[in-house]
Amino acid sequence: MAPNGCGERGRMAADDNGLRRSVGRTIAFMRLAAIELRRIAERDPDLAGELRRIADQLDADADDLERTARPGGP
Repeated sequence: MAPNGCGERGRMAADDNGLRRSVGRTIAFMRLAAIELRRIAERDPDLAGELRRIADQLDADADDLERTARPGGP
């Protein structure tokens, strides 16, 4: 056991917390990117359809990541 009492469990918990933070940041980034793509789509009708499709896919991927990242899994 480590001198501070953390041991393997402490390291695993720290790794898990770091992973959860990373996943949370990734989800937030995906959602913000989707919002920005939709804003750009409003200004550029030629690209609007494709940008909205990409934004919808980002939201769907963020939803999937959120579901699978919950404690206990999907």
